[in-house]
Amino acid sequence: MEPPHRLLGQILTDLGHVTLEQLNEARRRQMQETERRIGEILVEMGHLAPKALAEALAIQEAEGRGRGAPA
Repeated sequence: MEPPHRLLGQILTDLGHVTLEQLNEARRRQMQETERRIGEILVEMGHLAPKALAEALAIQEAEGRGRGAPA
């Protein structure tokens, strides 16, 4: 059985781009602003560089494709 793909927040913390505290702060904000994505919120808060977000999104996409997900 394949493990579930990592969520963006997990990738960002695994890479050391954000701390767990920063991620939790962004999640709290996301709960209030449900239309926004966590990466966008982290960038807006100044916790994450856009380039780091792009890197993490590319990793997430590659992991999804590696598990037989549609391209």
